[in-house]
Amino acid sequence: MSDSPQPGQPGQSDADQPDPATAAGPTVDPQTGEDLSWKQTPMALVLLDRPAPDHREIGELLAEIFEGSFEVEIGTHEDPATAVHVEDATVIVSAVDSPVADGEASKYTADLAMWSGKEAVVDTHRSQVVVAAFRWGPIGDDGEPTAPEYLDPRLETLRCELAVANVSAALTALPGAVAVSVGGAAVTLPAGPYRDLVTGNPVPAPALVGVRAGMQSESTSCVYTTGMGRFGRMDLERLDVSAPPAAVYAQMCDLVSYTLATGTLFVPGQTLEVGGPEPLVTAAEVSPFTGQEVLRLGPAESD
Repeated sequence: MSDSPQPGQPGQSDADQPDPATAAGPTVDPQTGEDLSWKQTPMALVLLDRPAPDHREIGELLAEIFEGSFEVEIGTHEDPATAVHVEDATVIVSAVDSPVADGEASKYTADLAMWSGKEAVVDTHRSQVVVAAFRWGPIGDDGEPTAPEYLDPRLETLRCELAVANVSAALTALPGAVAVSVGGAAVTLPAGPYRDLVTGNPVPAPALVGVRAGMQSESTSCVYTTGMGRFGRMDLERLDVSAPPAAVYAQMCDLVSYTLATGTLFVPGQTLEVGGPEPLVTAAEVSPFTGQEVLRLGPAESD
């Protein structure tokens, strides 16, 4: 397998990006004192092979899809961003009439079996629809949102990331949608399979986190994740597994879904029961794929 692309936030210039100090919330948990520098603004890019749609096309599509489920505020000529209120998250949707800069979206297709060799279509995209989620409190006297009610930061992140995923999946119904790129996970997925993942799973692991599996040798496979850091967790990997890539991929997706959905934090030295012939033990190691410290899962060492 090739070296992994690194997570980022592609598609916007620095001037267009939200201020991290305000967009992603406080840098310290006010209740626990935990350092929250891992938090990012949940974001995805829907890539189109045509000029960018206007606010009416975006807003009318979302209003039709989410009728009876989520409130949609269609943008205007003066303020073209459309807002979708998904429970207590506000998802802002805006179109950019240019491709993702520096080929980042194409890089994020690397080693993803879901493309079946057809990833070159990403290079055809001409525009993008930026989808970002925020959790705001009530509007204050100054007309700006106040701080929201406290919520566990990992649960808050998951809620906002799921809100982004649901709105992004809906936007794949736009004519010309070819892919969805999630910079924070270092993945770009084909539009149709992305939509199926999100609509068919309460916690669609491969749409939220990069999961890549492949052959490591003639007889063993490996799997690793990218993007778990923005959920306040270490990335995971397995090496030299005597099982086909599809099996280790499915197992990793199950582990990612479990840790996100339940709030469980895996830590070094932990024993995980994964339904195989033997449990796996976690260890902090430097990944040969990303060069970052990860939790490596492997069988316990024999005495």
